[in-house]
Amino acid sequence: MNVCLRLVFTFALLFSLSCNFHYFALANESNTESSNLEKLAGEKIRFHLIRVEESPKANLYNSPALEFELAKSKLFKLSRSSKLNLTYSTKTGTQDAGISGLLFLITLGIFPSFVETQSNVTFTLMDREDKKIIRDYTFPIQGRRIVSWFTIPFYLVLPIFSDSVDGGANFDTSNVSLRLLVEAFEAELAKECLENPKLLETLRNKGNESFE
Repeated sequence: MNVCLRLVFTFALLFSLSCNFHYFALANESNTESSNLEKLAGEKIRFHLIRVEESPKANLYNSPALEFELAKSKLFKLSRSSKLNLTYSTKTGTQDAGISGLLFLITLGIFPSFVETQSNVTFTLMDREDKKIIRDYTFPIQGRRIVSWFTIPFYLVLPIFSDSVDGGANFDTSNVSLRLLVEAFEAELAKECLENPKLLETLRNKGNESFE
């Protein structure tokens, strides 16, 4: 009996590593509809990134992949010496698989296991010298992780048609969730900078100053 249980759990573990399917949704999708990035001609905004981790373990909304997504930005540029700080912080809640997780094990991966996450992600732009907050943006984001044999075709095909899904071996990290959040932050800040050119000038000037 013990051998059978071990085999079942080993199979489920190995299987779950290749059959994760993630779907993400921002609470306010309109943030990403029009970024206005092309209208902001000129140099990028330089900032020193501070990523505040919720725990030692990476999660879907807070991992080193954030640096990678920010590095691709048309609006920002990472700089350790900048006097402008960008603090990235998250507060995440997770709803465990519960009965779906048990059924997943019993059916050897046929019945899907569902795990839902909700997070509030905050981007805070701050003067590195006087610690005054320049701008503060918070984005609620929700995710669902589905594990099953049946997810394999979905995570192979759906990313071609949707930019809100990913899957495969990723369990606690996702480039898709971080890309959606960075794009939302870009769009919100770009919109405000177009409405308030003085803000854009302040951010660029402060970003170009070096912190010693």
